[in-house]
Amino acid sequence: MIRLPLLVVALASLLDACREAPPPPPASAPPPTAPGGLRPLTSRDGPATTRAGSEGLPADHPPLSSRAPAPAGQGVSGTVTVAPGLAGRVQPTDVLYLIARKAETNGVVAVRREEGVRFPFAFRLTPADVMMEGTVFAGPFDLTARLSKTGDAIAGKGDLEGSVRGVAAGASGLTLTLDSVRQ
Repeated sequence: MIRLPLLVVALASLLDACREAPPPPPASAPPPTAPGGLRPLTSRDGPATTRAGSEGLPADHPPLSSRAPAPAGQGVSGTVTVAPGLAGRVQPTDVLYLIARKAETNGVVAVRREEGVRFPFAFRLTPADVMMEGTVFAGPFDLTARLSKTGDAIAGKGDLEGSVRGVAAGASGLTLTLDSVRQ
């Protein structure tokens, strides 16, 4: 019998400890800023202020169209053709990739993706096609044309390829012939 009052007291204190605490009052002041003026990234802070044409970007974000236009004469241009023996492998669903790699490092400088192409296909790669903004579009380049069977940017078995090496920036009249099949 003596144990029953202890059990009741223990249950009462356990129930008291499990009671839900009231939610904190809503903040009336703006959220604190971290060093450098950045706000914490939480959904409680409300929508970010935006600039017209930059939906979802902070008001101080640079405009999305800040990329400088391609300087005249800096692009490379020419024609992509298909070797006669491989013409039967071309399908309307294939995707053409034009890739400019830095000749010294083999690093990708610029890429262009084209769908629904007909051959011969006229192309032009310019600084607007660089992979990462700020990359200098300066040759010499090794240019590759790849006709992807899957549409994937990564080369795959059955893709048709052709390349030209040592192309200077500003070169024109180039001919890239799709003359090999990736194994």
